[in-house]
Amino acid sequence: MAVTAGYITPEARGPFFEVMDAANVDLKGFTEEFYQKYTLSHLQPVLDTLRWLKHESEVWFEVTNLIIPQANDDPGELRRMCDWLLANVGDEVPVHFTAFHPDFRLKDRPPTPHATLIAARDAAVRAGLKYVYTGNVVDPERQGTYCPGCGELVIGRDWHAITAYRLDGDRCGSCGRRIAGRFDRAEAPRVPGRRPVPRRARAGD
Repeated sequence: MAVTAGYITPEARGPFFEVMDAANVDLKGFTEEFYQKYTLSHLQPVLDTLRWLKHESEVWFEVTNLIIPQANDDPGELRRMCDWLLANVGDEVPVHFTAFHPDFRLKDRPPTPHATLIAARDAAVRAGLKYVYTGNVVDPERQGTYCPGCGELVIGRDWHAITAYRLDGDRCGSCGRRIAGRFDRAEAPRVPGRRPVPRRARAGD
C-alpha cells in the first residue's frame, strides 16, 4: 500500500503503482498558491495522478485532506475540491478530512477545530460523495461507513478499533447494496471489542 502525496511524473506512475494494491493520496489543498507556499510543488500533477488512478489503474485508492487553519480551510475551497473529486474520480472514492496539530515546523496556528472537520464532511456529503470521514479526532459517528442505500452503519470505527461490522462480503447486511471497497469475507473482524484489525484496503481505512 502506498501512502503518497501523488506528486509523480507520468513516466513513473505506471511502474510505481503496478506493484500497489491500494493507495492513500494526500490532496494537501486545492489551490496552486497553497501547493507553492507549503510544499514547493504544484497542484496539477496530484490531480493528474488521482485521475490516472481512477481511469487507468486497478488500484483501490482513498483521498486524505489535512485541514490546516489559515492555510487550506476556506469553505469555498473545500467545496470546489469536493466538486472536483465527484466529477473526476466519482462518488465512491473515500475522502478523509483530518485534523491538523501544531507540530514540527508549523507551530504558529491552532489545531483544526472539530467543527471545521464536521462542516467539511457535511459539505462533501451534500456534494454527493458517499464515503466521507473525519480523522485525527475522537469522532466515532463520522468515522463509520454507512450504507448509501439504507443509511445503516456497516462498519463502525473508533480510531483504529472496529466497533461494528455488518457486511456480507461486499454487501450491506441490511439491504444488500454493494459497498465500495476491497473486502475479504474470511477476514471480517469479530466484534464487539476494541482491537486493531489488519490494515487492509477497505472503504474508509
